[in-house]
Amino acid sequence: MLKEFGVTKVFQGSLKKVDDLIPELTAILKEAKISAGAITGIGAVTGAELGYFNGQTKSYEKIQVQESLEIVSLKGNISIKDDGVFPHLHAVLSKKDFSVVGGHFFAGIVYAFEFEMLVLAGKPFTRKFDEATGLFLWKE
Repeated sequence: MLKEFGVTKVFQGSLKKVDDLIPELTAILKEAKISAGAITGIGAVTGAELGYFNGQTKSYEKIQVQESLEIVSLKGNISIKDDGVFPHLHAVLSKKDFSVVGGHFFAGIVYAFEFEMLVLAGKPFTRKFDEATGLFLWKE
């Protein structure tokens, strides 16, 4: 499946310390009426919840990391899920000892965060549950 989009705008922004990253980004997307695009970001969080999708069990194995973490890379896409805008994010986070953790980004409290959003023109993809994988994937 492949769809062609045109790039309409590129936004740059930041979130405030103690913002809940995903709800804040979602609110920005709703306010700006963005439903198709890409997100990248860097910064730091004071803790995070990450996930690894286990294909055998078709479920996420989650970890809570309760320490200051630098966002080495946060990357994702914007589409529709359950009739609302959905930022699907993955992150690589570094710890004080320079080790890294990464995976699906479920939650994080902002210490500092700067982002770019590439806004796409066209009908956005909609995520639907896929029985074969157990994931919500782009279907249309």
